Amino acid sequence: MKLGNRKRRRREYLLDVKVQTPGRWRQRTRVGATVFAAVAMLVLASYGLYRGCGFAVRRLVFENPRFAIAQIVVDNDGALTPERVAQLGGVRVGLNLFSLDLAAVQRNLEAIPLVRRVEVRRMLPARLFIRVNERVPMARLRGAGNDTPETGLLIDRSGMVMQPLKLADGAVVQPPTARSVPVLTGVPMAGVRVGKQIESEPVYRALELLEAAGQSMTGSLLDIEQIDLSKPRTLVVTTRSRAVIRFDVESFPQQWRRLGVILSWARQRQKLVQSVDLTVNRSVPVAFAN
Repeated sequence: MKLGNRKRRRREYLLDVKVQTPGRWRQRTRVGATVFAAVAMLVLASYGLYRGCGFAVRRLVFENPRFAIAQIVVDNDGALTPERVAQLGGVRVGLNLFSLDLAAVQRNLEAIPLVRRVEVRRMLPARLFIRVNERVPMARLRGAGNDTPETGLLIDRSGMVMQPLKLADGAVVQPPTARSVPVLTGVPMAGVRVGKQIESEPVYRALELLEAAGQSMTGSLLDIEQIDLSKPRTLVVTTRSRAVIRFDVESFPQQWRRLGVILSWARQRQKLVQSVDLTVNRSVPVAFAN
């Protein structure tokens, strides 16, 4: 009797399992379908909201005539006119202010060697502001062995090589200079490229000398015409009055002060200085023209 009961209970258990399994699958299927439908509805709603927001933004912002550029305000300290700045930046009146890529406008202008720094910003509702700082040439370059300066090859304080900008319409924009710039002679021209910083230690020493001259009372009174870089550790300066002054490549402010004492002494005695060798620390050699 006990053995029969066990077999019967086993059959009953197995039968119960077979009856309940299809019901569970149907329940799981309904739950899965419900979840899938909810996710699908959420995705469709999100996509519709995205398309609706995109349409609204396009109509209210990017296609709104209120934000069409009506004026381009250019603040420039150099030779480029506002019209040239807008042209080179790739902007014009009528473009949408928000669809304009400000970073691209900045890159277009800063790719020009004459331009040092550019700031571009929107001025709502319909103005574009562009500030341009142009490079100021400090010297003109002449290669070793050349009798005349390289045509239009200029350099600023940072060592950037540039030349007059030739525009598509044939116009030429000259870099702004307060006066005629000195010529650097004996410059190794190998590797010199327009739009790139020069790699020459003597050139940077000459630029440092010119900067020190501008900060010195004595230097500001001299009209430097040429600096020869061909001598090791020596910069030979020639003025427009044909005076020749030799500088060591170190301690420019100190040398300018010593030169100031010499020129003051000569002026008091009505002497015209012909040459000075400041590379000598003591008993500086000085020659006079009279």
